[in-house]
Amino acid sequence: MHLLKDIFTYAYRGSGKYVLAVCIGLSVIASLVSFAPFIGAIASLLIGAYFCAVFFQLIRSTAIDGKEAPEFPETSNLMDDIILPMLQVFAVAAVSFGPALLYVMLAPVSDSKEMIYLGLVGAGVIYFPMAMLSVVVLGYLGALSPHIVLPAILRAGWLYWLAVILLVLVYIAEVMLGKLLAGEIILGPLVMAVVTSYTLMTNARTLGVIYRERQEELNWL
Repeated sequence: MHLLKDIFTYAYRGSGKYVLAVCIGLSVIASLVSFAPFIGAIASLLIGAYFCAVFFQLIRSTAIDGKEAPEFPETSNLMDDIILPMLQVFAVAAVSFGPALLYVMLAPVSDSKEMIYLGLVGAGVIYFPMAMLSVVVLGYLGALSPHIVLPAILRAGWLYWLAVILLVLVYIAEVMLGKLLAGEIILGPLVMAVVTSYTLMTNARTLGVIYRERQEELNWL
C-alpha cells in the first residue's frame, strides 16, 4: 500500500504540483495551437519532446530515491536535452510494438490473425516499460536490447508485473475519459490536459520505483 500511495500522490506532492501545473499549461497550449497547420504541428512536436525530457527526468530522480519531483530538465541544448529523449521514446516504442504493426501489415487474412496480433501487442505492453527504464537508467539506446530487458523483467519479479498492470489501467482510464469528453470543446481539452499530465508523472514514478526497489537484482550499474 505504501508503494501505491507513493506512486499515485507523486504528481501533487511537494514540488510535483509545480511540474504538474506546467505540464497542464503546455498540454492546453498544444491543444490550442494544434489547429494551426504548420506552426501548430511544430509547436505540438516540441511540446511533446519536452514532455519526453520531463518523463526521463522524473524517472531518473525516482531511481536515485528522490522523494519529490525534481527541477525541470535543461533546455540549453535542444538536440541533446529535448529532441534525443523523444527519439529514444520512439525507438523503444518501435521495438516493442513494431512486430505487431508489421504482422498486421504483412500477414495474410486468417481466423487466427486477430489473436496473434493481440498476443504481439501484449508482448509489447510487457516489454515496453522495462525497455524504457533500461534506456533511461543506462543512458544509451542499445539498452533496449532483449538480452538486457528480458532478464531484467524476470529479476524484477512481482513488482514489475504490478507496475505493468498499473500502467495499463491508467492508460485505459485515460482513453475512456478522452472518449467521454470527445464532444466537449472547452472542458474536454482542459480535463484531458490534467489527466495526461498526471498520467505522465505517475507512469514516470512507477518506472522509477521499479529500479529504486530492484536495483540490486537488476545489477545494471
